[in-house]
Amino acid sequence: MPSAIIENMLKNNDLPFVTADNYSDFIKSADAVVLFFCENPDRYPESNDVAMVLPEIIKEFPGMRGGIVERTFERELQSQFDFTRWPALAFFSKGQYRGNMTGIQNWDDYTQQIPAFINDSTTAIPAINL
Repeated sequence: MPSAIIENMLKNNDLPFVTADNYSDFIKSADAVVLFFCENPDRYPESNDVAMVLPEIIKEFPGMRGGIVERTFERELQSQFDFTRWPALAFFSKGQYRGNMTGIQNWDDYTQQIPAFINDSTTAIPAINL
C-alpha cells in the first residue's frame, strides 16, 4: 500500500497504477513514459520524496505520461530492468525502455539526464516483453 503522500500524489495528478495487465499498452501510450517504482515507503522513505518530484518531472517534459507500478507487479517488473535501488523511475521512449534514475536526485540531474532517456536518437535498451 502506498503512503498517504503517494496516494495524494496519484489522486491530485491523475496518475494510474500500472499492472501486469496494462503494462504493455501503458508504455506505448505516449512518446515518453515514466514508471515510478516506489516499493514500500516505510522501508524506502525516499519514495515519498520522489512522489513529490514526479509530477514536476512530467510537467517539465511536455507529452510525458507517468504511472506508478502496482505493488504486486513491482518486483516482477523490476527484475527485467537494470536497477536494484529503490525508489526508481524507469523511462521509455515510444515503448522502448531507455534507462532509469534511482533514489532522489537534484533537479538539475533530472533535467540533464531525462532528455537522453526520451530522445529517439539514442540507442534503445532491448524491449521488455511480459
